[in-house]
Amino acid sequence: MKKILLIFIVSVAVILTSCNNTPKEGEPEGHATEEAPETEEHAEEGHGQEVHITPEQVKEMGIVVEPLKGGLVNSKIQRPATVKFNPDKTVKMGPRISAKVEKVQVDLGDNVSKGQALAYLSSVELGKIKADYLGQLSHFQTKQKAYQREKKLYGEKISSEADYLQAKAEFENARADLESSKATLELFGIAAENVGNQDYPLSYFVLNSPLSGVVQERNLSPGQTLSPNSTPIHIVNNSEMWVMVDAYERDIAYIQTGQAISLTVKSLPGKVFTGKIDWISNALDPDSRTLKIRAVVNNKKGLLKEGMYGTAGIINNEERKNPIIPVDAVQKIETEQVVFIPGDEEGSFKPVEVITGNENNGWVEIAGNIKIGEPVVTAGAFDLMSTVTSKTRSAAHGH
Repeated sequence: MKKILLIFIVSVAVILTSCNNTPKEGEPEGHATEEAPETEEHAEEGHGQEVHITPEQVKEMGIVVEPLKGGLVNSKIQRPATVKFNPDKTVKMGPRISAKVEKVQVDLGDNVSKGQALAYLSSVELGKIKADYLGQLSHFQTKQKAYQREKKLYGEKISSEADYLQAKAEFENARADLESSKATLELFGIAAENVGNQDYPLSYFVLNSPLSGVVQERNLSPGQTLSPNSTPIHIVNNSEMWVMVDAYERDIAYIQTGQAISLTVKSLPGKVFTGKIDWISNALDPDSRTLKIRAVVNNKKGLLKEGMYGTAGIINNEERKNPIIPVDAVQKIETEQVVFIPGDEEGSFKPVEVITGNENNGWVEIAGNIKIGEPVVTAGAFDLMSTVTSKTRSAAHGH
């Protein structure tokens, strides 16, 4: 009886032990609570940890690893620009007195030299002023001779002092009247020494170009009457042009007068025009928040035209170097900006948090725990970021 009871107790113990080790439905054999290793594996592949991919995936993703470059993305700031005439080398010509157009000597697009005749005009009023000047000149010359004669006679004790002083006073008055008449001529741009020496009537006068350049506007024709306020002829010296650049507020620290610029325009492919910044505005445009910059650009061949739109490359003179990387190499995971660097094992990559700085021409400055010359993923970063985020989501669903 005791032997039977002992066999029964041992059998029950075996059954109970077997029941405790039986896996639950859907669980693998062994310990049913061993879930931690799987969670840790996902955590390692998630954000902030290495991600492992095969050599085939590296090729498919187009992943490129290169040493981190050093430079300055703002070494050549590209900004929109507009070409304008230089107002200091532009003149708008017209008469200073009401006049009639007699003859036009130039046409649109003509090259003219300084002092060249642009048009012949006539003015009755100016003719009277010229005639008055010639009369005053003749009167002055007469009184001058009389004064010189009386001065000589007085010195020889032949003429009286009264006659000498009278002649001197008349001479001084005549000289004052002549100077007044001469000043009147100069108000109308007439050189006194040329009055009466021309082969045309006194009423005629010439519009001469004050600079060398090109006839940009010609709004007059023979027989037309012009007012003193009209400026029918425009001459521009387009050997130098102004380039007005719209810079951004963030460019201020990298721009100064004297910096070189290069200008390109779509209508002149392959042509590059050079110049220097000579003015920077002291105020931002309140609407666009842009900063106006002016540069003087060489245009010896006359290819640049006023109103052209182009791109100004402002060349930065700074020599400092920052870590720079292609913009696409910087990705965002959750709230952090990261770049990828190779891990310790082949096919492994891990994200490193960075702070971005200035951006230009597809490059961006970065700062973080990565130095110039260290290997970094410069292409394929988006696919790596997608792999990291997808595995992070998988880990989250596993919970």
